[in-house]
Amino acid sequence: MKRLPLTMYALLLVLVPAASFAQDLDRGRLLHENHCRMCHDSIAYKRGQKIAKNYTEVQAQVTRWQTNTGLGWSQDDIDNVTAYITKRYYKYPLPGEAK
Repeated sequence: MKRLPLTMYALLLVLVPAASFAQDLDRGRLLHENHCRMCHDSIAYKRGQKIAKNYTEVQAQVTRWQTNTGLGWSQDDIDNVTAYITKRYYKYPLPGEAK
């Protein structure tokens, strides 16, 4: 069995984390507009005391509310909505993104 050169391992380490956080912002926007905007217009994200302080906390809120409302979203849908509102309203960096 041949061994992969060290540079191939390094390349894999760089590419795999980036690929694992590839969200579909357009799908996140559509889900947000169809299921969240009726209660969460843009003013909800502009409060001085934000509940979520980073991406992980935004994701926890998205997970909580999609569960409370019985949407039954997949993890991909949760990730897409989280990425969309994190970028659009919270302005926090996404995982793997430079600050």
